[in-house]
Amino acid sequence: MNLWLMLTVQKMNFNNYQSFSDYLDDLNKQKQNAQIQGKPQAYPQRTQVVVDPTDQSKAREALAKEQELASRKAEQETKMQHYRISGRYVLENEAVSQQKQQKPTRPADPNRIAYIQQLRKELKLVKR
Repeated sequence: MNLWLMLTVQKMNFNNYQSFSDYLDDLNKQKQNAQIQGKPQAYPQRTQVVVDPTDQSKAREALAKEQELASRKAEQETKMQHYRISGRYVLENEAVSQQKQQKPTRPADPNRIAYIQQLRKELKLVKR
């Protein structure tokens, strides 16, 4: 008998068997008997344990759902018409709301413009 096989048999503690092949034969017989009798395999089927969701798992699921909705919304928005306002590209509804929020500008008052120009001239003279 091979020395390695002898050491392996001794390590595995097969005292009831004279050789490793006897052990394997016995193991095969046990498997065949189990299959014939309809017994399940030595490895039982794992059943998934249902656990009540925790606050963290609920929050994780809610976050994942919101991210999914946001990605769908972004996908739809990228296909929509955009308008450029003040260097930004916005959707049509955003552009309309910005135009509604803008206050109408006052017409230029010539007296005020002259006053501002006078202040600029005075400031230049003071700086020199």
